[in-house]
Amino acid sequence: MLAYLIGPIALVVILLLMKFNLIVREPVWLWVGVFIAVPLTSATCDRLYHRRPTTQRLHLRVAGSAAGVTTVIYLSGWGPVLVLAFAFLALENISALGSRAWRVTAAWSLVGIGAGQLAIGEHWAPSVLPISRANTLALMSAFILLFVIRMAGVVMEQKEKAESSMRLSEDRFRSLIQNSSDATIVITEEGDFSYVSPVILQLLGFEPEELIGIRAVEIVHPEDRQHVRDRFGSDVAATLELSYLQQFRMLKKDGGYCNVEAVITDQRGRPSIGGYVANVRDITERKEFEALLAHQALHDSLTGLANRQLTLDRAEQMLLRAQRNDDPVALCFIDLDNFKDTNDSLGHEAGDKLLCAVAERFTAMLRSADTVGRLGGDEFVILAEGVSLDDGPMLVAERIREALHEPFQLVGYEGLPINVTASVGIATGTRVSAQELLRDADVALYQAKAVGKDCCVLFEPEMQSAAVDRLALKSNLYSALANDQFFLVYQPIFDLQTMRVRGVEALLRWQHPTRGVIAPAEFIPVLEENGSILDVGRWVLDRACAQAAHWHRMGHRLGLSVNVSMRQLASISDLVADVRHALAQSRLSPGSLTLEVTESVLMRDADATVAHLEELKAVGVLIAIDDFGSGQSSLTYLHRFPIDGLKLDRSFVTGIDGSCDSAALLHTMVELGRTLGLSTVAEGIETCAQLDSLRAEGCGYGQGFIFARPQSPEDIEALLARAPARLPQPAGITD
Repeated sequence: MLAYLIGPIALVVILLLMKFNLIVREPVWLWVGVFIAVPLTSATCDRLYHRRPTTQRLHLRVAGSAAGVTTVIYLSGWGPVLVLAFAFLALENISALGSRAWRVTAAWSLVGIGAGQLAIGEHWAPSVLPISRANTLALMSAFILLFVIRMAGVVMEQKEKAESSMRLSEDRFRSLIQNSSDATIVITEEGDFSYVSPVILQLLGFEPEELIGIRAVEIVHPEDRQHVRDRFGSDVAATLELSYLQQFRMLKKDGGYCNVEAVITDQRGRPSIGGYVANVRDITERKEFEALLAHQALHDSLTGLANRQLTLDRAEQMLLRAQRNDDPVALCFIDLDNFKDTNDSLGHEAGDKLLCAVAERFTAMLRSADTVGRLGGDEFVILAEGVSLDDGPMLVAERIREALHEPFQLVGYEGLPINVTASVGIATGTRVSAQELLRDADVALYQAKAVGKDCCVLFEPEMQSAAVDRLALKSNLYSALANDQFFLVYQPIFDLQTMRVRGVEALLRWQHPTRGVIAPAEFIPVLEENGSILDVGRWVLDRACAQAAHWHRMGHRLGLSVNVSMRQLASISDLVADVRHALAQSRLSPGSLTLEVTESVLMRDADATVAHLEELKAVGVLIAIDDFGSGQSSLTYLHRFPIDGLKLDRSFVTGIDGSCDSAALLHTMVELGRTLGLSTVAEGIETCAQLDSLRAEGCGYGQGFIFARPQSPEDIEALLARAPARLPQPAGITD
């Protein structure tokens, strides 16, 4: 409005000045025309510039304004005196167009002054002053005008730089705040929200405007509010460090809570803020991950049960309570019997599912105060105390075994029930550590497995010394082969019809440096466990084949039987190579060697066993099933196995004397061997009655103490030199 009014007001002022002869008199119509033309020209140039602000149009806009000022001041006759009017033009241009306009304005102002002075000199424009004085005054005014315009430009440049810096800072701050993953919150000294960044929408679901003015603690989890209040109490706030890290839970708009971490800074001393600044970050995922790591560190990844570390920790706590309250405590160490059979026959996936199912049954049978843990593999631990032991620890162990009696039906293996049994070692006591309690239960578990599995054994102190002896035995076994402490004895195998020696079975013995001769039942399982059975088995094959070849050269055509362990059969390529090597070194005929494999080993993975036995048969050796009748052989597999003979388990031979059932079963097995075209060997013959019964059944061969105990090679040679009449004679046998 002022821009539109200044022209008419200036025209009125000029007309008044003309009336009082203060300026040169010019026609009124001229002044009216000027005051019409000048605003129109300026407005047109200004509009053109704002439509497309180029450098050329900037010059046009400033030049138009300068022309208007020049026309007005030089028509008045006082042009050189009024040159400073260009300063107002410069200030208006610099204010409107910025500092870039000062040079353009200065240039066109000088052009205007020069044009005006030229007009005076050519008498085109009136002048109250003489020309020389007018020129001098115009020159001086031009210098002053340049100084004023330059200073205005400098001031505008500084202002623009400050504003640019401020805008840049504000833009940077706004960008950081709005695009940051952390929410920025300002809390007044009274505890109200005074500023909330937009990120709060993603964090809590609230719009920033919804939180302004409310109490900050209202969106803090009730359990964390007191902690937050305490931190901002008057006493604490006075000593609050510059920045403080705090973790708590905040309410979300949907009613849930999220874990946050806030870096809180005291900015109450800054008037622009006047409160506490909190940079809030969502750490819910981090907290969940930390909780998961903590759980995984203390729990078995497969079953979710307590792992060894957590089990021992809870056992320590249980023992401390027991010492205070004098309550009974017990640790049951559980090992699933023959769990490896499930893994070997159905695969590890089925084995894992079975372990999870067992864990669920154990958990379901106990009180919540008791602990079920898994130490690894198929080993579990149950910790019980107080009421759970009112009827004694053995009852808890029996309940554990009973929980496994019902067959397991695994997902994906429907129609294939899996029977599981367990051996349980139990340890009790309060004046021991958790490690000692676990050790004692482990010792008892070993005894349970030695008894025959699927049973419970309570730890007794004397078991510990036996365990120490067993450990020493294991240690000594590592050097037994290198120190040539193993030796072989041979038990003769007789033809039950002629009572002549037809073969020998090679049996391993250990000459311990301090304990004397140790039976294989004590050390063979240890060799199986530590893998040394492979090296020892290779040594047995080499030594036995060499001895049999020696007897052959003496004229005694004896067959040789050598036992093969589970580990040897599993490493079939090594076993085949060992057999080939032993036969080649000794030059023993392959048909003279019989490899005996126990029935339980054959049935661990019957399909794989068939392939393994066929590889051995390809060498030319004979195969016999040892301890036949003690396992669970299927007639289908028995027919498929490439075997040559059956060795009847000694339990059937022993039961012939007093059991009709045993005699009938023995008859069935002998007939089975005859039907399948297999030779049969009866083990453990000790009485003449047993010998007569076996001969009557038509059993082909036998061995036992009635004939001879396992003997040295020299004793075997002496036995071969005896007349058959000197051996025990069944009825009707003569030679």
